[in-house]
Amino acid sequence: MRIIQLIAGNGKGGADRVAHSLGRGLQAAGHEVVYAASPAFAEFLGLSRSGEIHWPLQRFRGLAFHELLAFNRRAASADVVLTHDSGSRHFALLAKCLGLRPPLWFMRHCISGTTRFGGVQLHRLLVDHHIAVSDAIRRGLAASGFPSRSVSRIYAGVDLSPFRQPNPAAVARRRAELLSDLAPGTVVVGMVARMRPRKCWTVAAENEKGYDVLFQALAKVRFPYRVLIFGPDEPEAQHQLRQMAAFHGARPENLRFAGFVTDMTGCYPLMDINVLPARGEGLGLALIEGMAAGVACIGSRSGGIPEIIESERTGVLIEERDAAGLAAGLERLAATPALREDLARRGQAAVFERFDAPVMVRAFCDLLTQRLPRS
Repeated sequence: MRIIQLIAGNGKGGADRVAHSLGRGLQAAGHEVVYAASPAFAEFLGLSRSGEIHWPLQRFRGLAFHELLAFNRRAASADVVLTHDSGSRHFALLAKCLGLRPPLWFMRHCISGTTRFGGVQLHRLLVDHHIAVSDAIRRGLAASGFPSRSVSRIYAGVDLSPFRQPNPAAVARRRAELLSDLAPGTVVVGMVARMRPRKCWTVAAENEKGYDVLFQALAKVRFPYRVLIFGPDEPEAQHQLRQMAAFHGARPENLRFAGFVTDMTGCYPLMDINVLPARGEGLGLALIEGMAAGVACIGSRSGGIPEIIESERTGVLIEERDAAGLAAGLERLAATPALREDLARRGQAAVFERFDAPVMVRAFCDLLTQRLPRS
């Protein structure tokens, strides 16, 4: 089949990485995959160097009639058009209104906020199928009024094999960069989550990824810690996080910012504990990767995270916004290396079974056969 993936992102986000992993897997399975994507996506993921077919799209929002009509002409022979983010969904809906012929599928990476009135009715008319990357997202779509027959759940995944056996030289280099001054007995807590600076930001504001919950928890713990933060690369965002840490009673001097890291395989092994106390997380790729790397993980009982972590077996779950619960979990794992190792071992096996890219690709191929049998 010929599958066109519409992607508005720059290649750095979790949905972008999942889209690329899916595309590569579908190509290996014998399908033709075209990325109709932003130039930033193509450049960041090296589509030209790898010889992957891609069409550059400059504008995803607004009435870009010339680009929309050109896309419709080029996509006319496709078997399905698949979107992955908000920008590509807006573009695809406009393209459909202007006569896009192939079936249109939306892959949903975030819990839906679509209201029953307006959005759902339009999507019922124009979108042929929705793919939720977690059961939490599937339930959100159902609550918004989408019929169950129009929604499938396929867990998002990336290639996890590099995380199981990272390059020792890369790990040593990262350790020298980030932990060269680490005092003996210090517990390294890692968090991988974006944080964009906001003009209307206040130091007491809740953070969707749960940085505020982490800092409240660290103010309660009794062990020496270092926090490695991956994701926020703007100096303003890092400054805001330091202010947030101080406000909640954590120690800003114990934070180490690594910025955005293209290859995280050498970074997870630096962590003793990986945390994601997020609110309303669609799935939680940072937990999946951390578990694949063999790190004990703590996540909130929110969104799709409980579908990744089985509490007390493959990791630790806390309630959403529960800083005291996170502090207790951190204390317990910090004091019990054997428990960390046990959770990490079982967690690693679990994520390879459910969230590795080949598992996602097989499920998607099955869905293609079910929904588009004639193609």
